[in-house]
Parts: sequence; C-alpha cells; structure tokens
Amino acid sequence: MLGEPIRIGNQIVRNRIVFPAHLTNAAVANRPSAQHAAYYAARAAGGAGLVIVEEQALDRPYEKAVLGTDPAVVPGYRAITDAVQAHGAVVLAQVGHNGAQSSSLYSRTVVEAPSAIPDPMFREVPVALDAAGIARVVEGFATVARHCIAGGFDGVEIQASQASLLRQFLSPLTNRRDDAHADGVLVLREVLTAVRAEIGDRILGVRLQGDEGLDGGLTAADAARVARRVADLVDVVNTAVGVATATLPLIEPPMGVPAGYAEPVPSAVRAALAGTGVPVIGVGRYTTSEQAERALTSGACDLVGVVRGQIADPAFASRVLTGRRVRRCIGCNQECIAAVGLNRRLGCVVNPDAGRESVPVPPPGTRRRVLVVGGGPAGLAAAAEAAERGHDVHLVERSDRLGGQLAVASAAPERRELAFAVADLAHRCRDAGVRMWLRHVSTCCRHSDHNCSRAEHIIVATGARPDPPSGTIDVSEVLTGTASPSGRVLVVDDLGGPAAPSVAELLAQRGARVRLVTSGMVAAEGLGPLLERERWRRRAAALGIELLTDRVLLGDGILHHPTDTLEPLDADAVVHAGPRVPAEIDLAGTRVGDVLAPRDAAAAIREGTDAARAIR
Repeated sequence: MLGEPIRIGNQIVRNRIVFPAHLTNAAVANRPSAQHAAYYAARAAGGAGLVIVEEQALDRPYEKAVLGTDPAVVPGYRAITDAVQAHGAVVLAQVGHNGAQSSSLYSRTVVEAPSAIPDPMFREVPVALDAAGIARVVEGFATVARHCIAGGFDGVEIQASQASLLRQFLSPLTNRRDDAHADGVLVLREVLTAVRAEIGDRILGVRLQGDEGLDGGLTAADAARVARRVADLVDVVNTAVGVATATLPLIEPPMGVPAGYAEPVPSAVRAALAGTGVPVIGVGRYTTSEQAERALTSGACDLVGVVRGQIADPAFASRVLTGRRVRRCIGCNQECIAAVGLNRRLGCVVNPDAGRESVPVPPPGTRRRVLVVGGGPAGLAAAAEAAERGHDVHLVERSDRLGGQLAVASAAPERRELAFAVADLAHRCRDAGVRMWLRHVSTCCRHSDHNCSRAEHIIVATGARPDPPSGTIDVSEVLTGTASPSGRVLVVDDLGGPAAPSVAELLAQRGARVRLVTSGMVAAEGLGPLLERERWRRRAAALGIELLTDRVLLGDGILHHPTDTLEPLDADAVVHAGPRVPAEIDLAGTRVGDVLAPRDAAAAIREGTDAARAIR
C-alpha cells in the first residue's frame, strides 16, 4: 500500500511517503540556498512521493527563516522545484506566520498574536491583532503563496499547527478575543480563501494541530472539527501533535517513544473527512517500512509523513518500497532538533551527509589496500565508506564485538536504539565486502591477511578509555556488567549528557538508592536539547532518584560550591561519568573519532566517512 499512487488535487503522487516540512537552518540572507535544493532533491531522488519544503515565513521568527514575502526568494524557489520535480516528486511549500512563538530580536518589530498572551518559551508580550492587522496577515499569506507558485511549486501547505499564528487563533489557550475572530476557523478560512485565489487549481493543503498536550488545549476532536469546516477549500490535510515551545517533545519525540504515538489525531481527522475525497497525512516517528505500512493498513491515514527517517536515509522511500534495509533514525535528536535549536544547520548522527548535500563528494581514487584499526562507529564508518568506494578493506577490533562506546551505551534504559546505528554500519561493511577480525589488537597486524606492512592506507579508530577519579567506577563498567554497585550509589555527572542519567536510572531499576550529583544548576541538563529531559525526570522521580545540583566531587566529600560546604559522600559506591582520554597506540595512520579527540558518535561517523573519502 505504501507504493500505491494517490491523487491530491490536480496531481498524482507516486506513493504514500511524504517528507514533511521542518526547519533546516540552511537559509542565506533569509533566502533559499543551494543547500536547500540539494537537500530536498536528495529525498526526491530517494523516492519520496511528496516533498513539503520548510516554512516560508511572513514574519522573521528566527534568524535563518526564509522570508517568503520577499520577491527575491523566487529564483531560489525555482532551483528547489526544478531539482525536486526532476526526480518525479510533487513539491509543496509550507507557508506560515509564527505569531507569539517568536522574538523581536531579529525582526526588530513587535510580535503579533490573537491575544496579548506571551508564549512560555519566548516570554515576549505580543500585540493583539486588530481587524486591519488580520487583513494584513491574510494578504501576507496570499503574497507568499504567489511567490511560491512563481517559483514552480505544485502548491502550498498552510501552517496551522505547531509554531503558528493560525494555531494560536484556533486554540482556546491563546485566543481570548471577544470579536468575530474569537472563532479561529474564520481566520483560517480567510487565509485559505485568499491563497486559493492566488494559486488556482494547484494543491492547497493545511496542517492542523491535533493535540497540544496542554490542559484545555486543542485535541484530536478539535482537529477533526476544524478539518470538516475547511474541507471545501483544501485538497489535503496534514496533522501534528505538540506545540513547538510548550510541548516540543511531542513533536520530535526521542528514542524510546513508539512509532505511531500520534495516530489518534490523523485517525480522527480521516474519520471526519470520510466521503470528502480529501486525503490525510499522519506523522508519528515512523522509521521502518513495517511501521509506515501499518499506519496505512490500520486506517490511521492516507499518506505517511517521515521526517527524521528520511534525514537519516534519503533513500528511505525507495528502499522500503523495494524491501531493502534502511539506515534507521535512532531518535537521538542530537544533530537535527538540538542542532537547529542551537541555531546550527541541521545534520544527522547516522548520516554524515545530512545538511551538507550541496558539498561535492570527491570521486573514488585508485583502489587501495586499507587497514582500519578499531571497530567503533568511526572505524565502521571508515571501513564501510572505503569499501563502498572500491577499496580492499580489512578491519581489526580488539574486543569481541563491534560498536565501541555506542554499543556500550545501548545497554542503558531508553538508549537501546543506539544499537541500530551499530547494526546498520556493520551491515554496510559486510555488504561492501569488508573483512573483519574481532578479538585482535594492532600487534596482530603481522597476520598475513591484515599485515600493517601490506596496507597502503591505515585508519586508526581505536577510541578512548575512561579516566575516572581514584576510588570511583566508570559508567561504562556498569553498562558492560564489569561492575555492579548496589546499596547507596552516588552517580557523579561531569559530562552533562545522557551517560550519567542513564546509568542512574539503570541502577535505580536494579534496586539501588541513587543520588545524581552535578556541578550544573540543573540535573541532566544535556538531555534538554535532545528533548529527553522531561521524560527522564518523570522516570527518575518514579524511581526515587535524588538530584543534587551545584555540587562537585572533592576527595572524600561533595562540595556544595554556592555555600562552600563540604557534604559527606554517604555512599557505598561512587559511579563517575566524565571526559575520556584517547587510547594510546603506537601506529601511524589517519586518526579519526575519539582516538583523535574524545567527542561523540556524530563526530566519529563523520570523520570516519571523510577519512575514507580522502584515500587516493
């Protein structure tokens, strides 16, 4: 069913897989860039049936927004549409206004909203739009739509969901008006009518908010009600859950959240639109063909939106439609959601080319005999890439399994999907013909099959080792089972990332009385940008984990640095999460990943890939 064509308005979409709109931070001077064209074209070439380009804004809610009201965007639009349509996909542009979910930092003008209610994240009091202001907004939507059609788009999608002025008109939490526009659907219909007049018979879609995740906020029933009231104006309805500030983890949930978690929303909308001929797009963290197919066969939706799955694997659509293995999104949110939230360009841990599609990949060089020392993410990425480029690749790994610290971390609660990244890299190696030896060290290079002296190119990816303070247990020892602390356990977080919170949770699940200590002002602060912190805090509370902030481990005590008070350890064991040090190895070659400088899996996979591409 995923491969079945479907009619949307005046277009036949070749399959049911959609690449929905999302922020990339690739704009240059608030205009579309060559990166935009390359990025969306890669997903069209990968088989997506419908591509929806990120929001073309009426306002300037963030620094790298594309300002669709500027006529100068049209050539950039044409570059995107030509690139996407050349690969057979239908392409829409999302059009939106962020309203109160914005800041005057970049626009240097007041923020506007239905009512003077500040957003909980931006905290800026907006100006309530009057009738003239609403008319100006409606005309702004029409102007952007006109530019989109001039740029060759097959239609537009109106943003009335997550970060949207129109959602704010629809929600009782943000619309406290007492005039005619207290009915937010009236504003939405005015926008849709004006846009339809501009685009003619091109596709007109709308993305509706289903579940805001807030008491008294919009629900799936509200989405169904609004969909019925605008069905006469639109050709397709897309759906969403979560508000892009207050309940962001509902929009891009982290690993551990099951596929299809959002299906009640498209299900309700689809039932409401039965008999209208208007198809519905459902989203919900789909990362495999089975998950996406089930969403269709269960009747939850007519098309399936896959964002992170197609960031991780641009060929997701063609692979699932032909029964091939996909490179799975692991839901880490590290280089996509977190990066964009930090005003960086979108990327991906498992796909080092995401966000740099416009950068040419050098052609393969002369076939070389390549030795890769180390089977962690850096080594596996280097070996896979080198073999796929035609080199004769041999990989040796000291331990009895592949994956390095990524495999170790996958033993932690809610982190099991990290193992998908290891499995995908290992499959790439095997498919490309990499010869791999486990339980081997660099000194074994005298083995005739992978002798250092016979290698024409050596890539060293031996990782890093723990360096915990004296008398403490490193978190990796807990995860590998070489240490099993019990009783009163103090977990010291000197990293701020997932390691310490994950191990604290694991030990609490095993019955230990756990205290998590951090020098930061907030416990598990590194989970915030990953959208994991809220869920972890709930689980930690249920397990009775005590959180101690503003403290550092100091000898036999804990220093509370704001008061300069030394508190007793009061622990049977101390587990430490801290910086690692590069593994010592006397071997010449290109160093990648943690052996160069201990960082994260994204850096390791990217460097391994780039090192392989540099072989000449």
